[in-house]
Amino acid sequence: MLVFADRHFHAEKANRKMGKDRERKVYEGELSEADWSALGGILDSKEFREVKVPPTMAPLVIQDSHPYTISVAREKGFQNMEFLNKKSLEPYESQLKPLLQWWKSLRNANMPASKAPPDNRCSLDSTNAIFSN
Repeated sequence: MLVFADRHFHAEKANRKMGKDRERKVYEGELSEADWSALGGILDSKEFREVKVPPTMAPLVIQDSHPYTISVAREKGFQNMEFLNKKSLEPYESQLKPLLQWWKSLRNANMPASKAPPDNRCSLDSTNAIFSN
């Protein structure tokens, strides 16, 4: 999901197999004032701002692959976080839980489907082959 400063969002849900999309749905809309305020509160919290995830090179085989990439624009660049599975996210779970809960509640709401094309910022990086077992 991409969220922009004007409160608009672009979200995608993909079903992938063997590195290829089997199905990809695109959703777009504008966050309500309540959702926008809640997101701002989460991202601006001291706990979230202090999360520092060192970059890692993906292993060739990942168990229970469920990647998350979080990037937040900050005053002096971006706060970037990448997790390849639930286990890699565990050390940061308490700081990230509010954001993941916010995202899940928004995802479970009735987001409007869109005919917009996929955005490459929502796709996995395909420069490294990753196999899930």
